[in-house]
Amino acid sequence: EIQADMVMYRHVITKTEVLTLIPKDTTQDSLFAASFRTIPPNDSGVAHMLEHSVLDGSEKFPTKDPFNEMLRGSLNTFLNAFTFDDRTVYTVASRNAQDFSNL
Repeated sequence: EIQADMVMYRHVITKTEVLTLIPKDTTQDSLFAASFRTIPPNDSGVAHMLEHSVLDGSEKFPTKDPFNEMLRGSLNTFLNAFTFDDRTVYTVASRNAQDFSNL
């Protein structure tokens, strides 16, 4: 059992969910997760391709592969993304409060 403060936000229009979990015991991981509805029209893998495309940056945010950049400059204990049937989730965890805030 983990004693922690949890806050969940949900965007009214897009239904995007953001969860933060900050444990009382600072030796445990703090967690941030953003969950986006990505319901594809079929099982062709479009949602998974979208997950990777988001991580390739854009004209406005030209960072190529920001996950790997964060991995190199961070004390994170977990950094990943997952594609499910109906959503894509990006997660970050760190035991270092400043690093967690930066991520």
